[in-house]
Amino acid sequence: EEAAAAAEEAAAFDPIDHIVFAVGSGGTAAGLALGSHLAGLRPQLHGVAVHHSPEHFYELIDAEVSELSGGSFEACAREMLAIYPGAGAGYGVATPELMAFCAETARQSGVLLDHTYSGKALYYFAQAARAQPERFRGKHILFWHTGGAPAPQKRKVAPLPRTAASHRCLA
Repeated sequence: EEAAAAAEEAAAFDPIDHIVFAVGSGGTAAGLALGSHLAGLRPQLHGVAVHHSPEHFYELIDAEVSELSGGSFEACAREMLAIYPGAGAGYGVATPELMAFCAETARQSGVLLDHTYSGKALYYFAQAARAQPERFRGKHILFWHTGGAPAPQKRKVAPLPRTAASHRCLA
C-alpha cells in the first residue's frame, strides 16, 4: 500500500532527463549508473571528473559496478554515462572564473558550491551545456549536489597571469 502510494506520487512529477554530478572517487557515478540501470530509469547521467581523466573513471566504474553486482552485470560505463573533464587548474585548485561562478550561483540561488567538487561539476557541465544547447533545452536536469563546504580561507586559487602592469609599484 505504501509502495503504491509512493509510485503514484512519483508519477505526478515530470521525469528527469539528465542527472549531473561531480566524479571524485567514482563511487557516486558507479552507484547512480548501476542503480538507474537496475531500476529501469533512463536519465542521461553526466559526471564531471574533478581530478584524473574521464578514461580513468570509465575503467574504475566498470570495475566497481562489476563488484557491486557480484560479477553478474557486465558493466560498460561509456554506455551508462558521459564523463566530462573538469579538473581545470588541478584538484582542489580554483581559477578566478570558477570562484566567480560559485559566488554568482550563491548570490542568485542561495546554493553554496565548493570549488573542489560540486562547484567544478556545475561550472564545467554548464560550459558543456552551453556548447550544445539543443541537447538540454526544455529538459529536466537534476544537479546532484554531493556536498562540500566552501572554505575561502583554505582555498588554492590559480595565480593570475603576470602582465607588465602587475610589476609596477604603486606609489
